[in-house]
Amino acid sequence: MKAKLYITRTVKVACLLLAVMISVTFLQQFILRRMDHNSMRLDGYYLEGKNSLDVVVIGASDVYTSFSSCRAYDKFGFTSYPYATEAITANGLKTALKEVLRTQNPKLILIEINPYLYGDAYSETREANLRRLIDNMPLNTNKLEAVFGYVPNKNREEYLIPFLKYHSVWSDYPKPGRRAVSTMETTLRGYSYLKGFRTTTQYNNQPFKALNRSVLTEEKAYPLNAKLEASLRDLLDYCKEEKLDNVVFMRVPHMVYKDSYNRVRRANTVGQIVNSYGYDFLNLEREWNKIGLNFHDDYYNVEHMNIYGAEKFTDYLCNIIQNDYNVGPSELTAEQKEVWDTCAESFNKLSRYCDDLIQSGKSIQLEEDINTLKAIEDY
Repeated sequence: MKAKLYITRTVKVACLLLAVMISVTFLQQFILRRMDHNSMRLDGYYLEGKNSLDVVVIGASDVYTSFSSCRAYDKFGFTSYPYATEAITANGLKTALKEVLRTQNPKLILIEINPYLYGDAYSETREANLRRLIDNMPLNTNKLEAVFGYVPNKNREEYLIPFLKYHSVWSDYPKPGRRAVSTMETTLRGYSYLKGFRTTTQYNNQPFKALNRSVLTEEKAYPLNAKLEASLRDLLDYCKEEKLDNVVFMRVPHMVYKDSYNRVRRANTVGQIVNSYGYDFLNLEREWNKIGLNFHDDYYNVEHMNIYGAEKFTDYLCNIIQNDYNVGPSELTAEQKEVWDTCAESFNKLSRYCDDLIQSGKSIQLEEDINTLKAIEDY
């Protein structure tokens, strides 16, 4: 009798603990977390089938606003995804690379170098920059290495269990509700329609003089911040140790102006360092004229392309990927093809919708959420 009672109590306690674990997991994934375009982008990445991506592009906001995986598939036939978060740190690039290698086996990995180009290393310890990446990673050895490797000592446990940080998000509702619903819909669907792409429907009207013609012949190479150079060399050492022959570094074109010109010269230094390790560096900032970019019409600010620039840049980069790195169309199952065809059509609808809004002077941000998907349905 006592044994039976013991078993019954044990089962009840186990069921209770299981229920608590399921509830906490649900709350942490869909309710009590920081939800923004970064979380939705990485959530979408982790929904991609293992070893199903031919190309992954790693970087910051200049990646997910300039490169569309949906257009790349539609025009060139290969699968891809931007593993990118806003203001990703230099250390974060290595964490991102290790996550890509853990989950995919791409033919090509492109790493955008923007985090190495700042004059100081302030961004490396800024909490928001760290959390946009680390909070949205599943708990694994890569996350542990990031937290104990470069996150400041204070409140490290909150990076490992974001629920501890965001348990009070209840008070923010119903404002986060739209993104919570979007996250749940994407998870239930099993894939993201826009593959992490984000844009803003406006032209670049900032009153800076573009100095990009000087970039074409700029040969000066300015030294990098010591901490950022150490991060770059650490990443390159890792690539060499792992014998990675599918990694290429690149610089996305920006509108270059007086206050950002030193980044051009630091990019030259990055290129020299990358080449010295035997890796390719694509300085596409020097090829803005070949791409056909106009710094008013094709950008929404000096750092980020709008839909017009993104389409031009995606096509140009995909030609390089196809012709120089021999990445051809993916071999997909019927089910995979149906999904990617749907995503390609979603991006084409988004493109038409963006064009209408830009031409009518309406400036809004468009990303993977229910409002955007509903708005583009009839396009």
